[in-house]
Amino acid sequence: MDTLKNIIKKTPVANIFIFLKSFFVKASAQNDEQEIINEIIKTYDLPKTFIEFGFSGWEFNCANLAKTWTGLLLDGDPYNIKIARVLWGSNITLSNTWLTLENIHLFEEWLGKKKLGILSVDVDGNDFWFIESLIKLKPALLIAEYNSQFGLKPITVPYDPFFDRTLKHESRAYFGASLSAINNLVSRNEYSLIRINKTGVNAFFIRNDLIKNANAVINPIDSFRKKTFPDGSAVPEQWEFIKDMEYVDVSR
Repeated sequence: MDTLKNIIKKTPVANIFIFLKSFFVKASAQNDEQEIINEIIKTYDLPKTFIEFGFSGWEFNCANLAKTWTGLLLDGDPYNIKIARVLWGSNITLSNTWLTLENIHLFEEWLGKKKLGILSVDVDGNDFWFIESLIKLKPALLIAEYNSQFGLKPITVPYDPFFDRTLKHESRAYFGASLSAINNLVSRNEYSLIRINKTGVNAFFIRNDLIKNANAVINPIDSFRKKTFPDGSAVPEQWEFIKDMEYVDVSR
């Protein structure tokens, strides 16, 4: 059955299915990211542009903005691009690209002289290294997935241009960076943590010059959340299985 589905995804029939599905299913964020973004937009004056990579066709953080903002969606899966092509208009640029530090300049080329409102990063792998490279774009808001299996240790997986979470470790728990590692990086670049979503997956960082109320800033240690599913169930503890893998301590 999966083989048949994969074959259909590569044919024009998939476009018909996507179009019909769009009458019953609307693209949205996976958890409460959409609500958090709406609150932030009401509080802070963000340019109406976004870049999101590592997105799913029907689920991505900036889905609620895609009809009215100018955006760039990038993913390595051509089917996600096909879905987005059916759903969104000419204000959204699509790129079916396997992202590496060697081709990451494409974001700067797309942005040009525009100011960036939101940068959303979720690739289950080289997240830390991509954020490190893209922070120079000075997004008003950075949304970054963190790996709660790493706890509060300031660590990330080493950069690997071919990083594939499904192949690195059988647990699939070895990927990305900890909340502490990402906070360490962005705080050095004048960003502050203001929200963590309810399932302990995504952290929201605002550029310091936009902060109106110092009380909006939260501490990553006190605010840390372990990943849970939307139904409230917990993700199994996997650190013991991956603790001997290779890591980079970004605090050093």
